[in-house]
Amino acid sequence: MFWEKKLDRWISRMRPQLGIPLRLELWNGHQLDLGGSHPEVTIRVTKPSALTYLLQPSLESLGRAYVEGKLEVEGRLRAVIQTANQLAELGQRQRSRLGKLFRARAHSKAQDARAIAYHYDVSNTFYQAFLDREMVYSCAYFEQGDEDLATAQQKKIDHILNKIALRPGHRLLDIGCGCGALVIRAAQHYGAHCVGITLSAQQKAWATERIKMLGLENQVSI
Repeated sequence: MFWEKKLDRWISRMRPQLGIPLRLELWNGHQLDLGGSHPEVTIRVTKPSALTYLLQPSLESLGRAYVEGKLEVEGRLRAVIQTANQLAELGQRQRSRLGKLFRARAHSKAQDARAIAYHYDVSNTFYQAFLDREMVYSCAYFEQGDEDLATAQQKKIDHILNKIALRPGHRLLDIGCGCGALVIRAAQHYGAHCVGITLSAQQKAWATERIKMLGLENQVSI
């Protein structure tokens, strides 16, 4: 009953302001349309507690809920992105003081550190089993389509550094540096002075050892 009342109030505020037909599918199978009989985007709420991410939406909270499987999304990419941006904008305008306090308490550096340790401190040996030799993850740049993974990862890094027009003597800060491949490349081949930041002890150990082995201690710190 508590969630139903809050959801009804949220829908009454959002329905006239959303430019895209949106459907909510609740954990109990109930469907709610926020405009139009043919929704372009469907958001499935997997459990009552997941409604928190919708009632006070931001790009951060919506993204986190999606990654953690608390919200499932269906629709064309452009419509999904537009809907997320609209929800976040409306949430920003309508966010209550209580909502801000709730989010501040629900999110902390200690929680971030525990999450990073859970994912990345399982051991570097584990990640060596499927990453490239520089332990780069996320996307890769297959320019021709026939590159091996290590080459595609190196092209990705060079693409980034060329985009920002990195030159000798520049200073580069990489927040969330992983195992340091980007800052090492920036120092070794572009002459930059770099600082990398990571919350993972395993990543820091790997990057620091690579920097020492390559003799880049005067150019790179983690």
